[in-house]
Amino acid sequence: MKKVLLLVSVMFILSCNDLKYADDIVGDWECVSWIDVATSKDKCANNAYFSFKKDNTYSSKVGAQETKGTYKIADGILYSKPDDKLEIAVEIKTLTTDTLSFTMSRSGNAEILTLVKQ
Repeated sequence: MKKVLLLVSVMFILSCNDLKYADDIVGDWECVSWIDVATSKDKCANNAYFSFKKDNTYSSKVGAQETKGTYKIADGILYSKPDDKLEIAVEIKTLTTDTLSFTMSRSGNAEILTLVKQ
């Protein structure tokens, strides 16, 4: 019985975080840091922008590539589904009213992207 209660408590805490994340992520974001963990190289170069809407749609521009689609947040993971492409999942490290940071894997290398709200 204690295990069930613990599991329900953990699920409740995670779902509360997801609800707060859902509110905090809405807005326009721009890159301030994009670190390749293996090389410590910053790939930001002020060329990454994201816009998350309250209706769970998003748009992004990374370099010359523009993308639109839908997103959801579950268990601290941001899932984005670009139109006509496969879903992408990234782990949210930080999401406050003005900072969004997540860990992702590109070509097997860990990268940490940090954005600030415009």
